Order: sequence, then C-alpha cells, then structure tokens
Amino acid sequence: MNMDTIFALKAHRAKDKPWVMDIHDQIMEHQPLYAPSCTSRFTRETMIKTENIFLGVWTMDSRPNFFIAGAAKSGTTSLHHYVSFHPQVYMSEIKEPHYFCNDQFPHEFSGPGDQGFSRNRLRTLEQYIQLFEAGKDMTIRGESSVYYLYFPHVAERIYQFNPDAKIVLVLRNPADRAFSAYMHTVRDGRETLSFEEALYQEATRRDMGYQPLWWYRELGLYSIQVERYLRMFSQKQLKIILYEDLSDDTERVIYDIWRFLGLKQDITIDPSVRLNESGVPISRSMYNFFAKPNPVKELLKKVLPTTFHQRLGQQAKLMTLQKLSMNETTKKNLINFYSHDMMKLQSMIERDLSHWTK
Repeated sequence: MNMDTIFALKAHRAKDKPWVMDIHDQIMEHQPLYAPSCTSRFTRETMIKTENIFLGVWTMDSRPNFFIAGAAKSGTTSLHHYVSFHPQVYMSEIKEPHYFCNDQFPHEFSGPGDQGFSRNRLRTLEQYIQLFEAGKDMTIRGESSVYYLYFPHVAERIYQFNPDAKIVLVLRNPADRAFSAYMHTVRDGRETLSFEEALYQEATRRDMGYQPLWWYRELGLYSIQVERYLRMFSQKQLKIILYEDLSDDTERVIYDIWRFLGLKQDITIDPSVRLNESGVPISRSMYNFFAKPNPVKELLKKVLPTTFHQRLGQQAKLMTLQKLSMNETTKKNLINFYSHDMMKLQSMIERDLSHWTK
C-alpha cells in the first residue's frame, strides 16, 4: 500500500447521514485523496488523528507547517527567500510544489514554456514529504505554492494535512498583478500577444490547457479566494499582507512574519534583493545569459559567497530588463472589472484598498 493510499482516509456521507469515517472501505477502495468539506471540526480532527497513525513518525516530523499561498506575481519569490534567512526556517528547494492542488491540473500544461511548471509539481505524498526531510529539525518548514490561493478546497486540504499550519497571503492590486504576470511571460519569450489581446484570449487559453500564470485577469478576483482561508484558519494562523507593504518596508514585514511564526527577530536581512522581476529584455541574449544556467555562472557560484552572487546576479538581470507601463484605458477597464470584488475584500480583511482604484 503506497503513501497516497494510506493518506486517502477520506470522509464520506451516506444519503441521509452526516460525514463519517469508514477507514476500512476507503483503503480497500483506494478512494481519491480528499473529501469535500466536513460539517464539523470534530470530524476533521478525528480524520487527522486517524491519518497520523498510518503516516508514521518519520512523516509527521517533516511535515511543512508554513505556507505562502499566493498570490502569484505579488512578491512571493522574494518573501520565500527573505523568510529563509532565519536559522530556524527551512523553505523548500522547489519553491512551488503545488501538491495540494495538483489534482486540479492536467497531466501536462500546454502553454508555451509551461513544461517547467509541469516538471516541478509534486504528484505523490511521498515526494512531497521528502521535500522537507532536510528541514525536519527546524522549527518552521515551509513552501510557497502561489496557486493555493486560487483553487477551491486547498485551504481545507492544508488544514486536514496540518491543523496547526500557519498561512501567509500576499495581495497585490489585481490590475497591476495581471499586467505583471503578462510581463513575466513576455520577459521569458513566451507571450507574443499584446496585453489587450491576451486578456481577450484568456478564456480560450485556459480551455486549451495553459497554466494559471496565463489567467491574467481571473486570478485577481481575490475575495472568494481569501474567504476560504478566513473560514478555515484562525487569526493566529492566517496573516494577510499587501504587496506594497512588502515592497516599501521589507524588513518590517519580514520581522513581523517571523514574530507571527513564533521566532526571534534578531536576524539581519538584506532587503535589496528583488527576485523574479518582470520586464521586457533589452537584449534577449544578455538576459538569457544572466537568467539561465551557464558555465560562467556555475564557476562564480563556487568562488563567491552565496548572498553576494545572488545579489550580483539579480542586479545584472534587472539591468537587462526594461519596465513598461500598462495602457491607461486598459487599466481603467480592469479596475472597473475588479471594483466590486475589491470592495468586498476591503471589508473582509479590514484594510483600506482605495489606492488600488487610482
């Protein structure tokens, strides 16, 4: 019996009965990994305790307990990097395993350049747990799968997997986030349409199997996404920050997150490094030299301190990128599209978001 089958102790419901556990039947039938929402915290906790018996001590010791769940193109790569500076934090080497929404994806995505995303997904529980084995002695073990925010049931799946988990969500002005995602695909030589044409083609591309990075507009409808996490996790377990706070006062935000994780805030960080920046390459060959593996970069990694060569590499990449601005009419149209959702979100998270409408 493999690890996925052992973990598939799914709650199910008879026609007129509440959610109950039927361990023997579920294992024998090899049911899918997760159930829809259980009707009470008691049944969820019962399921977790039962699963733990089968998972074994080695598995439980290395479970992740910290998740940066999105949003995409909202500074999550930099946040993943900064949080890992703490000696009691282990962040996964594969930043975005997307294990808890893997069943929402096709076997392979079909958009230009989507192969790398498909390769980095972890599809089995054993692979996923192994990702954190090196950090089993750390206080915090985390990962940063940016589409956890978007897909339904992920918040519940994380809770079922580890009810003590802590979650950070980073939210960015959805219009700016959409354009940044577009510029990301332009930067990598994958996007050939104008932003306006890409927005028009978004639904078609999704139906064709393009990965969520290409869903420029849809991923910015935050309110229903955030609501799922507010329902599942307590205030002590869920922290929501704005992209502009992370960008404008990085050190304060990182120290605040360490405090949220129960860690000391006596570590010095270098907030000058900005990772995964979007833009149009001034020279495609120069950008590729700094962005992709090559013998010169590998040699420098061996002789230069890690922090120094990372900062040097990021600065070199930024020098090859040109920042473009969104068409004003397009931005106004996007803000109108998001306006109702932003009002709902503002009330939900108790933050003034009026600056997002300007």
